[in-house]
Amino acid sequence: MQSFPVASQDDVFASLFDMSLEELLSTPVTTASKQEESLRNSNASISVVSRQQIEQFGGHSLYEILERIVSVNSNYGVLTTITTRGSKPWTGLLQHLGLLNGRPFGNLSGAHNLYTSIPLSSIERIEYIRGPGSVLYGTNAYQGVFNIITRQGKSEGWQANQSIAVGSFDSQIIDASYVYKNNDLSGAINVLYTDIGGWDAQTFDPTKQTTFSKKAFQTDKTLHLDINYKALSLSHFRNLQQKFGNFWDAPEENYIPWSKLHPSTFTNLSHSYQFDNNWKLDSHYTNIKKEMEWSSEGIADDFIRIKSPLNIRLLEFNLSGDLSDNVSLLVGAYHEHRRVYAASTIPDAKERYASLYAQIKYVVTPKLNVELGGQYVTSVELINNIDNQSDFVPRLGLTYHLNDVWTLKLRHAKAFRHPSSGERTIETPGIQKGTPDLRSETINTTEAQLFYQTDEKLFTATLYKNEEHDLILLRPSDDPNFALENKNSGEISSYGIELEYKHQLTAQWYAELSATHQRNEDKHGTENINLAPNNSFKFGLSYDDSRWQLGMYLLSYSKYHDNILFDPNRELVNPPADGYNWLTVKASRKFIVNDDNQLTVSLEIKNLLDESVYQPNDTPVFYPINTLPAREDLGAFLSVNYQF
Repeated sequence: MQSFPVASQDDVFASLFDMSLEELLSTPVTTASKQEESLRNSNASISVVSRQQIEQFGGHSLYEILERIVSVNSNYGVLTTITTRGSKPWTGLLQHLGLLNGRPFGNLSGAHNLYTSIPLSSIERIEYIRGPGSVLYGTNAYQGVFNIITRQGKSEGWQANQSIAVGSFDSQIIDASYVYKNNDLSGAINVLYTDIGGWDAQTFDPTKQTTFSKKAFQTDKTLHLDINYKALSLSHFRNLQQKFGNFWDAPEENYIPWSKLHPSTFTNLSHSYQFDNNWKLDSHYTNIKKEMEWSSEGIADDFIRIKSPLNIRLLEFNLSGDLSDNVSLLVGAYHEHRRVYAASTIPDAKERYASLYAQIKYVVTPKLNVELGGQYVTSVELINNIDNQSDFVPRLGLTYHLNDVWTLKLRHAKAFRHPSSGERTIETPGIQKGTPDLRSETINTTEAQLFYQTDEKLFTATLYKNEEHDLILLRPSDDPNFALENKNSGEISSYGIELEYKHQLTAQWYAELSATHQRNEDKHGTENINLAPNNSFKFGLSYDDSRWQLGMYLLSYSKYHDNILFDPNRELVNPPADGYNWLTVKASRKFIVNDDNQLTVSLEIKNLLDESVYQPNDTPVFYPINTLPAREDLGAFLSVNYQF
């Protein structure tokens, strides 16, 4: 291996190393307003995760990165999901919107396969909005919106970031990103291959008074292509996921080895037309295809078939520019076509929606900004000739700069989630029935945030209150031919406080921490109905001297609440859902290969405290037991990364 003088090595590492906290804080964010703005001027509870943070603190899947964000928790189960501000994992599947370079990936069908299928090497940064985003993004932008912004070529020629990792639970991971730039042409090829033999998901057998386990396996194969030429861009994302689908059946003799096959395809074509130095028109066509098919190795496939293909086509235009030196405007419209076809328990269905939205920002004084927006969405065609339904969601925000470093942000916003055609029409005899006239779920959120930013520090303190109405829940059916039926029957009030702090301590040391307290109750006054921990604390510390890189991250959660709150007949078979401390440690050594190439060898240890993690079962209508195994045991992973 070639050696260099110390100064030369430092210069090379500096060119390969990602942005500092100062550079990250000065990078414009786009998710909150679909326009570039500083983090300080963005009127949203938004957190940014850089590629540097991902590399320093480790992780192999997106959900591991997102759960480090204040108020965000992950649930690695049958359908890997995230929750925000104490929301429920199961309903949260459809209440979070995932964006890939600003375009909706998880619309209606949830973003759950994206949580494990995006190559981490391709990520430049992640912008995460806690709270409603429906004014600009429509349905599903309800509890949270996250935007994955992928790497683009910054210099002429090819650049690569590729790694191979092996480790516990028979894990093999190949994660690679190749970007190219030549004048006005740029592109990227991002690849992920994950094969996890499985960790032991342990369930108690009450008849034998013994514990049995099954392997929680998962495989992901992803190819993401991104091509840009001048104002035109084309993106194509293809993933095939197969994973373990069940660890709740007890006693063991009743266990059916369900697994889930989930292919998904995302294709987006965008064009940006600049009328002048001020006004710009963005045009997008997005096509999403997803399918979820369950298999039981033939044991139950003959009499229980679960298959649900979904296709969404979205055409959208938005115009943005400045009306004056003090007023900027964004207006947009979209048409959305949704189709369910060849599903096993849902009739073929087509639905169409149209929407108009606008957001205006007025700089009243150099210190005071006012932001006002709204979206009107209406159905154009619903299944079974259901009467058309419409929603209007408003947004109001005030930003007041107290001085050069302190800012006060106030906002009120509403969001909605449309019922899916499956929720309207599903018919599984003896089990579940759809309800044609379901209304949209809605959430009203009021927030106050104190924001502090310098070159080396970021601090936010956020108070929020949510009011959710018309939540779509499975309830006992009035039809004797079905046990369950979708109904608008849920109302939840919640409030909380979020603290977030990031600090570039020195050129080598970086620290971040966050703390959350939240409470919630339903319309009957039952507290903590979402079962989530009331308190969480997260702390990350890293050191980087351009050769050695050390990082540790601690996730600490207080006790979950017992699902006996809404399921008094549930079976007590698994350990309770106690709080836990999830500690990850990563150590890396960097080597110079030549002037532009870098080799990094890393050792990552997850769940260093070897916690046994169970989370409440929030789907008792299907599986009447108390908790589910949620996370793996202690594991170690060795990876080799090569960049040029």
